[in-house]
Amino acid sequence: MKTFTYIIIAIVAIAIVAGFFVLGTPQAERLKKLDDTRVSNLQDIQWQIINYWQTKKTLPENLDLLVNVTQGTRPPVDPETGESYSYKIVDQKKITFELCANFKTESLTANSGKTKSTPVYGPYGPVDINWNWQHGIGRSCFERTIDPDMYPLNPTPKEIIR
Repeated sequence: MKTFTYIIIAIVAIAIVAGFFVLGTPQAERLKKLDDTRVSNLQDIQWQIINYWQTKKTLPENLDLLVNVTQGTRPPVDPETGESYSYKIVDQKKITFELCANFKTESLTANSGKTKSTPVYGPYGPVDINWNWQHGIGRSCFERTIDPDMYPLNPTPKEIIR
């Protein structure tokens, strides 16, 4: 009976250790979730910048200009440090800007040899929705150019009346 108890304890211990290898430690999972939030925040900021450009016909000089009290929106901040993300205009005429964040983990992709996140299914099959937000550990920057054909400027009230 004693041997049987030891075998059961050993099996449970092995299962727990194997679980950490398969799923990762709670700390590693926490860091991955923080990085997922960072990517989501950068996507949110990107859309706020596009909306600003469509409305004001210029890129914002800094992220503080994205604060809109009427709509109740403001750019998100890093979920761990509470600091603002890095933003700079690369070329105002070409409508190009850059967003940067400090990541704690490497993004997971189909080509990285690591487990990838569950893809979203689009009209042409599975799609990795974050394919253009791939990052390594540390500071990663993403340069974006607004396509004015895809995101046309909003008409002004005078243009609507005509």
